Amino acid sequence: MDIKMYEKITSTIREYKGLSRNCLKLLRETFPNIQYEVLCSILSSEYQKLMKFTYTRSEWKMNKYYNMYKQAIANGEEPGIIINIARKVNIAPCLIAKLILKCIDSNDNPDQQTDTSNTKINKLLKDTNLITDQKLAHEIFLCTLYDDQYSPIVEAMKNSVGQQYEIKLYKKMSDLGIAFRDEIYLRKFGYDKTPDVKLEIPIAVNGFIIHWIESKAMFGDYDIHQDYVKKQYSCYWNRFGSGLVIYWFGYLETVKLQNDKRFIVSDHLPENLTCIGIE
Repeated sequence: MDIKMYEKITSTIREYKGLSRNCLKLLRETFPNIQYEVLCSILSSEYQKLMKFTYTRSEWKMNKYYNMYKQAIANGEEPGIIINIARKVNIAPCLIAKLILKCIDSNDNPDQQTDTSNTKINKLLKDTNLITDQKLAHEIFLCTLYDDQYSPIVEAMKNSVGQQYEIKLYKKMSDLGIAFRDEIYLRKFGYDKTPDVKLEIPIAVNGFIIHWIESKAMFGDYDIHQDYVKKQYSCYWNRFGSGLVIYWFGYLETVKLQNDKRFIVSDHLPENLTCIGIE
């Protein structure tokens, strides 16, 4: 994707005030020619950046949102109270829900360790049946349904999509007769950081030698790419040599222009492969 189009999309996201799912509707209307998965991926990335600035776990914030919730309950407002709070303050519903749950937990168990409390809060978010207050349980449940960024349901869906594209990659490679090992196999031998695919015999794309392939079911913007270079790709290069990174939903043109000699970037498995036994 060229930088001008990317900036138009990100500007629309940054200027929008409200819930991310409604922002997605606006994006689809504004950019009908951009693939749905691409818009979702860019929105997710930008929204996470926004939450780093707007979301805080301070005691003052927790009490503020909890008091807003209690006042709404006292006023007899219709279900969807936490979602409405999230819309007003421009923060994801599940993050507001966590703060409210944490505030209640802190009041009930002031001596409880933070790590234990966070584990408990995450458990309640995943299974709202564990919340004894029925109205609060219903409110939290609505948040998990309505939040398209931080809900446990969304996290499960993202993991599922990632696995689907890994399977897609495995099938394509198997169809081409390319021998490889997956990350599960590599971890059995003690590798802590492993690519999705380690080739048994290197292949070449336009003369570039590939020893490993990493599959990413997302759009590769500059920040995401740099983060993965630091945390993953550099480690793969040091251990296995040069490789291939696939951003299945495309990538920003500046990512490709970096011309990194340690790996190449694509949005698909290239067809012009050179490998022993393949013409």
